[in-house]
Amino acid sequence: MSVETEEKPVIVDKDNPAAPFGRDIDGEPLAPLGFKADGKTPRISNRGRKAGTSIGSVSRTTSKAKAATKANEVDQRRKELLVSLTDMFVSTPLAGASLSPALRKRIGDKHTGALAGDAVILSTFMPHVADGLVVLSQSKPSVMSWLDSVEEKAPYLMLAQVGMQMTKAFISNHLNPDERLANAGRLAAQMRVAKMAQDIEDEARAMGVSVDQMAEAA
Repeated sequence: MSVETEEKPVIVDKDNPAAPFGRDIDGEPLAPLGFKADGKTPRISNRGRKAGTSIGSVSRTTSKAKAATKANEVDQRRKELLVSLTDMFVSTPLAGASLSPALRKRIGDKHTGALAGDAVILSTFMPHVADGLVVLSQSKPSVMSWLDSVEEKAPYLMLAQVGMQMTKAFISNHLNPDERLANAGRLAAQMRVAKMAQDIEDEARAMGVSVDQMAEAA
């Protein structure tokens, strides 16, 4: 019969009330006598411990609670990532395709317009679909395991998607310039100049410089 040995924790400070018995390999304080009412400070005696509570049971309960909280955080992160990827690579392209003249000519106005409705339907139901997949992954981990590798590449995927959309917007703007967009650009430039002038005038007044006298001198 083999005897398992448990690695002893390193006690940094025996007088530290936050971890009088040391810490485990994750840095969490050991509590062989359980925790106090705050759930964080280890007990140094059995005084005040509820009757029928075995030594260390509170510590085990707290560890289970922490593990459950961590699992919930992972599930929530997976759900948000799945919804975000669906919106980025399915819903948004569908909505964009509904505005394509070439596609409208090929499949007709009715079906092209329906693509925008499909995007809305997908965005509405996708969070619920993600919830179902997360629950299913608890018994079948392989269902969502692929997201773990995708999560590491998510920033690059987002940059690639935004870059593609920006490139399409540039091309569309040059092939079919929009006068309203051009006017908006000119107006934005004038607003930036006016804001710079206003900021300088406000700073001058704050410093006691007479803006009106400077204008008359000029």
